[in-house]
Amino acid sequence: MMSQPNADQVARKLSKSLFLISSGGNDVFAFTEANNLPNNTAISVFYKSMISKYENHIKTLYGLGARKFGVINVPLIGCLPHARVRNSTSGCIDGLNQMAKGLNGAITTLFSRLAIALPGLKYSIGNCYEVLSSAISQPLYFGFKEVESACCGSGKLNAQSYCTPNATYCKKRKQYVFWDMLHPSEAASKLAGSLFYHGPSKFVGPITFKQLIYNEIDSA
Repeated sequence: MMSQPNADQVARKLSKSLFLISSGGNDVFAFTEANNLPNNTAISVFYKSMISKYENHIKTLYGLGARKFGVINVPLIGCLPHARVRNSTSGCIDGLNQMAKGLNGAITTLFSRLAIALPGLKYSIGNCYEVLSSAISQPLYFGFKEVESACCGSGKLNAQSYCTPNATYCKKRKQYVFWDMLHPSEAASKLAGSLFYHGPSKFVGPITFKQLIYNEIDSA
């Protein structure tokens, strides 16, 4: 019969574990849908609220023993099929992208500060915003052909309904950046994972996920 691990053993396990965090995109969508054409003051209040909650959750995990944080930032949400169908031209919605970019800047600043304030905390931020931006602007280089429409859905850009058993499916899903109106395809997810793990620094920082995982961290 296996014995139960003691507190020190659990703490060592947690300190070496990778805590993967991806948050913010749905919050930006919800904020913009509830606040049509928000002014700078409203946006600033939203950022402060988000970062305050983000910080509290990170500190809670840290208090439980977490030390390694792999963070995936907010993607280029204004270019998701769900956003494009709201635009009469089917183009990206710049306001959404700017909000995502602003929140990402605040998240980067937060982790830079926490790494100083919390002994032993290490982090790596996977730049999902830049990965998606690069895949859309240079699709052939990254192995894609369709960067606007979803593979699974219906209606305009295949993005006016969710992916259901009755939805329309694309034939060559590996050529699509988006699986459905909101989510990346498997091919796009594999690309992002590889770039976060190996780099270059354009897509991940201040260290790669690989460096984060295998770098020994002194216990606090």
